[in-house]
Amino acid sequence: MKIGLIFPNKDRKDKTVHIGLGYLVAYARKEHHDIAFSVLDTRISTKKELEEFLNSDFDLIGLTVLSPNYDEVISLVEKIRHKSKQTPIIAGGPFVTTMMEEIFHGLDIDYAVYGEGEITFSEFIHFLKNERRIETINGLIYKNAENILVKNPPRKQIKELDSIPFPAYDLFKMNKYPMHRITTTRGCPYKCVFCNSSSIWDWKWRKRSVQNIVEEIQYLLENHEKKVFCFSDNTFNVDLQRIELFCKTLIEKKIDILWSAPVKVEIITLEVAILMKKAGCYNVGIGIESANNVILKNIRKNTTIEEIHKGISIFKKAGIEVLGQFVIGSPGETLETVKESIDYAKKSELDFVMFYSILPFKGTEQWDYVIEKGSFPMREIHRFHSISPRIVFETPEFDYYDRLEAIKLARKEGYYSESNDRSYFFDMGKKIAQKIQAHLPSYISNRLYFFMKNLYRKRLLKKEFHLLKPNKKHRAISAKFE
Repeated sequence: MKIGLIFPNKDRKDKTVHIGLGYLVAYARKEHHDIAFSVLDTRISTKKELEEFLNSDFDLIGLTVLSPNYDEVISLVEKIRHKSKQTPIIAGGPFVTTMMEEIFHGLDIDYAVYGEGEITFSEFIHFLKNERRIETINGLIYKNAENILVKNPPRKQIKELDSIPFPAYDLFKMNKYPMHRITTTRGCPYKCVFCNSSSIWDWKWRKRSVQNIVEEIQYLLENHEKKVFCFSDNTFNVDLQRIELFCKTLIEKKIDILWSAPVKVEIITLEVAILMKKAGCYNVGIGIESANNVILKNIRKNTTIEEIHKGISIFKKAGIEVLGQFVIGSPGETLETVKESIDYAKKSELDFVMFYSILPFKGTEQWDYVIEKGSFPMREIHRFHSISPRIVFETPEFDYYDRLEAIKLARKEGYYSESNDRSYFFDMGKKIAQKIQAHLPSYISNRLYFFMKNLYRKRLLKKEFHLLKPNKKHRAISAKFE
């Protein structure tokens, strides 16, 4: 039996291993030694490789669906169906878990996995082998014999993450990716109103052991070159004792790597930050969201801008650079609160600042807030990414034109971003940085890496931003609001 899995992301800026697909295959291999798996990443594949994959005879094709890549998924499904109407197609990923049965309305697929996918996918393979009844597979949505959608009960989450094998890196062209990405936890214990982590992980936070994480790092270094590591958790430092042990283990084992991670800044201590720096951490990303304490309370950040500022200072004192991320459009937001955030960003110790227009997702309190208090020009979540400027809703206290002005102010400072489009400039730069890390001694490669990273940053900041008066498209969207 042959199974093909696709990661549709051909127009995204970053080249990244799809860890989720890697985990699906690694877990399935434990029970299905007779399956031949293939993975296609459309971001790094050539046109010839894509055609060869789509023309192969698979017993099942699976696709990961993210809201920004939905149109590409539609195109791929159409191509698969054009070749063979009989090949079963299964979809999974965050957008599936957000949309649930609705995912079938725009996609000609047969099955969908929602929630945590490893066990569901492996059991589904048993179904394909006629070894299991489909109605017994939790976490699965499918069309029955009468073409009626059936949603099986949700699946319980895997308690011991260490029981999941490392992702099936052998199926990826690892030399094509500029960074090693590792997920050390699943879920998030915090309950910010804009985050749809709850729809996937149900607010439960689970962690891998330090030993398990370090073993994966060693595996990647030994088999797939030395690169910068990025920990792709929702929040890396929920458990400070775990972070302390992790850093001490890297130091004791003399594992010399550079790494970055997303953190909850207000819970950091100077001792842990210094240890992180010594263990190779050079950068942390923090979700500040707003510099206004009322907004922070509204979105349930359970912190204040004063506490955030203190945490930033701790990381800076430890010698770690800090990326601060803000959003425009939280509950209670106005033009004045956005100005407050911009003023804070200008005066802060942040090394890099990014402002984004918030995108509401189904299943979040942010979505419910817009439904109750505001208005949408459209409710198709995957269309949100194609609107520019990215104003997808408005509220009485923060209308379309005030949001336009807020974006203009953030752009003026070089802070605003709404594009995640691929860039040959960044591809080339990251490829060079990857080779530097792999082949030069650390004391040289690290300095060159930082030099190049700062060069990219200056390139970003010098990028020309033009925000003119609303054009016809913008006025049409505004008219829909009104």
